[in-house]
Amino acid sequence: MNTYKLYATKTGEIPDGVEFSLRPYGADYLLVFTDMELDKPFIEIPPETPLTAQERQFVTRCKLIVNKRYVDEHKDEYAEMLDSFFSELEKQLQEAKNNKKN
Repeated sequence: MNTYKLYATKTGEIPDGVEFSLRPYGADYLLVFTDMELDKPFIEIPPETPLTAQERQFVTRCKLIVNKRYVDEHKDEYAEMLDSFFSELEKQLQEAKNNKKN
């Protein structure tokens, strides 16, 4: 999975290929959430940076979309993993039940 980062700039141009962008209400900056490496005039915003409620909602929505796409693209792998997990769990529960009877 590609690593997405939050960037900000004072300019109003959204780079080609950037899907997620936000110009917060009443602000003179632009935020973009992307897996592309952006150079000046963009500045990477560290994850620990306090964000406004609107900015947090934007980032959360972007992460949900990105994660859903990833899960959709890898659903067979997730299904196999879960099937294996539940099969092992069922086996261990059966063993515990048998041990309890003895």
